[in-house]
Amino acid sequence: MRQTVMKHRQALIYFSLILISLLWIASCQFFQPQLKTETPLPTFRLGFNNWPGCAVWQIASEQGIFEKNNLDIDLQFSDYTTGITTFANNQLDGNCQTLFDTIYMLGTNSSVDPVIVALTDWSTGGDQIIAASNVQNIQQLKGKKVAFELGSVGHYLLLMGLEKYGLKLSDIQKSNNNLIRNLALFFEEEVDAIVTYMPFVKEALNRPGSQTLLTSQDFPGAISDHLVVNRQFLENNPQVVKGLVKTWFDTVEFMKKNPDLSRQIIAYTSGLTLQDLKDDESKISIKGLSDNLTAFEPGDSFASLPYAAQNIYDFLRTNKLIENSVDIQRILDSSFLANAQNR
Repeated sequence: MRQTVMKHRQALIYFSLILISLLWIASCQFFQPQLKTETPLPTFRLGFNNWPGCAVWQIASEQGIFEKNNLDIDLQFSDYTTGITTFANNQLDGNCQTLFDTIYMLGTNSSVDPVIVALTDWSTGGDQIIAASNVQNIQQLKGKKVAFELGSVGHYLLLMGLEKYGLKLSDIQKSNNNLIRNLALFFEEEVDAIVTYMPFVKEALNRPGSQTLLTSQDFPGAISDHLVVNRQFLENNPQVVKGLVKTWFDTVEFMKKNPDLSRQIIAYTSGLTLQDLKDDESKISIKGLSDNLTAFEPGDSFASLPYAAQNIYDFLRTNKLIENSVDIQRILDSSFLANAQNR
């Protein structure tokens, strides 16, 4: 009898333990906090081109630096002019382009409101005025035919060069075409000079007897390139823009640690030989975080972006190259630099 009672008691204990275990498991599942799944950031359509300073973005792509910063980037390569047009037509969310072209875009009937969030590089000789053998200096351009793109940063360099040596645009014969057509005209000896930039400088200098008359080195900081973002995208997705700015500075650090690999990537992206890039490396100054923090400060030279932006805007208005007024204060947004500095 006692054995029967003991067996029943033992079974009851086992049953109770099983029931308690099941209730404990159920309660844990019931009261366990729900883990929130992080919403993926939207894809960012970023335009870049074969200017060596912009080709740096290819390093970020190949070395997984975009992914490291949790970005989904649709990196779109094109020639410079096509990239500008595509961005202006709201078919890109951001682009690598000059300060000049960004202000020009704002002053025309563009579909986007572009914002500069980082300085990527200075042209320190990469933009040039190249002439035939019968033109030895800028003064001798008087009466000569010069090929350039009207309203482009090359137009800006030409006008600064003419002014520096006492000439006006009316003193030359203008040939306004796209870059490839201008190169063809220069080779065919239909024009006496051309305004162009790397990597096309070497092609222009292949014309027998041609030489460089003036470069962007004569005007330090006047031609700068930037990460430019559509304001609407920036306001809706600040985390993406924060990641993009951080990606640029991470890529600059990668370049410092891996110079040979970085040169290889920039060279083939730009259409240059490795030796050509090494020879002309001084003509482009890549800018990191400390350079950016300084550049966004007010100043009295082209080294200051606020100064450069105002100077370029005044130039565009004076020469009637833009129709619309531009609020220069709104074009520069340095807030993402602070985020990069405090990361």
